[in-house]
Amino acid sequence: MRLQGKVALVTGAANDRSIGWGIARALADEGADVVLNDVSQADALEQRAAELRALGRRAAAIPADVTDPAQVNAMFDCAVRELGRIDIVASNAGIIRWQPILETTPQNLQPVVNVNIKGNVYVCQAAARQMIAQGTGGRIIITSSVQADVQFTINPIYGATKYAMHIFTSSLALELAPYNITVNHIGPGWVPSALNDPTPDLQTAAGVERQRQAVPLKRAGEPYEMGRAVVYLAADGDYVTGVGIRIDGGLSIGKY
Repeated sequence: MRLQGKVALVTGAANDRSIGWGIARALADEGADVVLNDVSQADALEQRAAELRALGRRAAAIPADVTDPAQVNAMFDCAVRELGRIDIVASNAGIIRWQPILETTPQNLQPVVNVNIKGNVYVCQAAARQMIAQGTGGRIIITSSVQADVQFTINPIYGATKYAMHIFTSSLALELAPYNITVNHIGPGWVPSALNDPTPDLQTAAGVERQRQAVPLKRAGEPYEMGRAVVYLAADGDYVTGVGIRIDGGLSIGKY
């Protein structure tokens, strides 16, 4: 219960097979009250919140589009009204489009850039403002990806947006350090989340086996394991800022 009395906000948490939900559950298991966000899926969000309340936590479900700064600011205002404060923000919402660069259209490129870059900027801005106003520091953790370190074909735009979070995290950590706000990011590898269902390598049994063999630990990671890394940064990482933790079973150092 290392996070008892703390309030966390997690974006991209409506789907019960999402990394966001894994993060929310891990934070709640350590005692945190949790604000759950996603772009829509109000019923699913409320169901996730009900599951956390059943654990004895306070929980709020607040739909908002992270690419719209007005909605992001309204979400934080609502969260503070309902739960009193925000101590931890897991900026996790993200999207991916599997498409070769020569076939990438503006219609596919723009949403990825909007959510994965602009969405993180807007959420972190609002988080920083609230934490500074509270005057007690805070923890911001962004979900990047192993694809920031390992280059894959068919989705170069996604990888580029996730690499951008390396630079953004480090710069923001410097800027917010005077306020005792740490900023870090996690880099999930192969996780069987709903987001990854369309991955080309996962469409056949042979492809799944190739993926498994590419991971030195020979298995996929689970959303909850991603959440445990967020718990570390939120509960124990007082002297950790501006860095990324790869949670990939060794994928980025293996023979992919």
